[in-house]
Amino acid sequence: MNHLHIPLIKTIFTAADALDLPLWIGGGWAIDARLGRITREHDDIDLTFPADRQADFENLILQMDGQITEQTDYGFLAVVQGLLLDCEPAYFNDSAYEIEDTPPGSCPMPKEGVIDQLPIRCNSWAAILWDYFYYEDEVPRAQWPQKHVFSHVLVCEALGDNTVISLRKQFDTR
Repeated sequence: MNHLHIPLIKTIFTAADALDLPLWIGGGWAIDARLGRITREHDDIDLTFPADRQADFENLILQMDGQITEQTDYGFLAVVQGLLLDCEPAYFNDSAYEIEDTPPGSCPMPKEGVIDQLPIRCNSWAAILWDYFYYEDEVPRAQWPQKHVFSHVLVCEALGDNTVISLRKQFDTR
């Protein structure tokens, strides 16, 4: 799927930049972008969009012959070129866009990652880890698919043990 995802990611982010619409890649693709290399096969593309520009983002998807397929409790799912987009809003808090209930800095404006030579905005390492904390609370780690185990290890290595422990404490006391 990666060979199909990469051109679509580049198309989406290039089109969004032309509209001055900031987007952030999330999940496994954010890990890859932050590391500057593809680490595994991906099933979908996680995207974070500005909540106050949701209509613009949805129109962008529709202009690419995509379709919004499902509203979720955290955003929506869409399909473009037969590929799944898992879309979550970020809310502006007077100084930055942030994903709800994540540590500050979840949606940095600088393009801190690269996918196939394209500089790209990504969710922060802390926001990526936060998703794993939610997942771990729902599914015991021993039952995780190997791709999630592998990606979780990469995130923890990037952040370091002390930061992971600190973020887990913050998550547990939220």
